[in-house]
Amino acid sequence: MFIFKNPKIGGEVTPHQDASYLYTNPQTLYGIWIALEDTTIENGCLWFEPGSHKGELTKRFIRNPDKASDKYTTYTGEDPEYKIEKFTPVPVKKGSCVIIHGKVVHLSKPNTSNISRNIYTFHVFDQDGTTYSKDNWIQPEENSPFLSVYKN
Repeated sequence: MFIFKNPKIGGEVTPHQDASYLYTNPQTLYGIWIALEDTTIENGCLWFEPGSHKGELTKRFIRNPDKASDKYTTYTGEDPEYKIEKFTPVPVKKGSCVIIHGKVVHLSKPNTSNISRNIYTFHVFDQDGTTYSKDNWIQPEENSPFLSVYKN
């Protein structure tokens, strides 16, 4: 997924855990985040809450089990009140690859600079001995399976 964060208008991404959206049991999800340009505090670099990967998953984004609802997806659980002062900025150079544990809480602030901050990201999980939740919002389909990066 290509994520644009254009100068002056690139918005914030609030604190979240990627495993909220792509839940596996056990948790084997990792985000791969590749900087296509230098990232800085001013243009919206990633910020992490150190040690948060050791905590619990607080919220999930799932297919709505209420078939009568006009909403296809819904959240379960709630995020705690995150203390932004606990987060650490992680500016990186163009070409850097950041690997993000599925339960680590992270965010990015708005791009207040005059330069863009574009990145490419995707997610991987170990399929060996791992169950991908059937209520995750996105599901592999017969004609559109998830691609395997490697096989043991």
